[in-house]
Amino acid sequence: MLLCCNRRTVPRFGGARTRWERTLYLCFVDESGSHGTSPVLVVGGIIIHEEDVWHLQQRLDTFLFRRLHALGHDHTEFELHGSEIRRGGKQWDKVDQPDRRRILSGAFGALAGYAPVNPDLPWRLIGAVMERDPARQRLRAYELVTKKFDDFVYRISNQGLQQRGLIVHDHSSIEGTLQSWTNQWRVASSSLGQLRNLADVPLFADSRASRALQAADLVAYALYRYYSRPGPGNTRDGHYMRHLWQQFDAEDGHMHGLIHDCSYHRRCRCPACASRR
Repeated sequence: MLLCCNRRTVPRFGGARTRWERTLYLCFVDESGSHGTSPVLVVGGIIIHEEDVWHLQQRLDTFLFRRLHALGHDHTEFELHGSEIRRGGKQWDKVDQPDRRRILSGAFGALAGYAPVNPDLPWRLIGAVMERDPARQRLRAYELVTKKFDDFVYRISNQGLQQRGLIVHDHSSIEGTLQSWTNQWRVASSSLGQLRNLADVPLFADSRASRALQAADLVAYALYRYYSRPGPGNTRDGHYMRHLWQQFDAEDGHMHGLIHDCSYHRRCRCPACASRR
């Protein structure tokens, strides 16, 4: 028997894994602003290690239970969906507007305050905001998000425990298209380079059954509000984004996890553009 006495291990539930064993990072993704009159298209989401998915969903579910149970509602009937909470759509029409606003702000706080099980396996936010080239903006947005996720997985793998990545998207009419694009980027290359760290093409699920996908919706919604809606004094509406900026993937002062594709990036004062100057 050959024994290795210097094998590096990473703590986890039930013991330890060796650095040669692969674990999984998931990227839950949703989009906002896909309607024809929207000034921007947003693809946003959350990158999280497999062991943290259950804990994050429990955190969000517990938050919603506490807020809605006090109002006499069954929290399992409610989806954390940004635009529906704000306007009172679907089941949220049962909740008064002041309560909805407090719940929405609280949901962003609950998401931003999540701490990973293993600090060496952090969770991050990711997003692409497209203002140019309407004919190709969806392709470009997903290309950017997918490549940035692939780069994140590669970077984490170089720090120790080997990883693979998997994208999970809310059910969408672009399911076949996105899977086809990803296959091409894995086999050949995108304009940003080849994907080398993903386990498979994106999988699709019903967001009503997944608080993690609902978290992705919150991220996409906050980005849409910030980049599409001027606030007081013609400044951007950063009410929800103020909770989230610090969680976007960044390294050495550069915000890798958020791309703002616009014609005025040299003048844009958003954190994503400012970090690239």
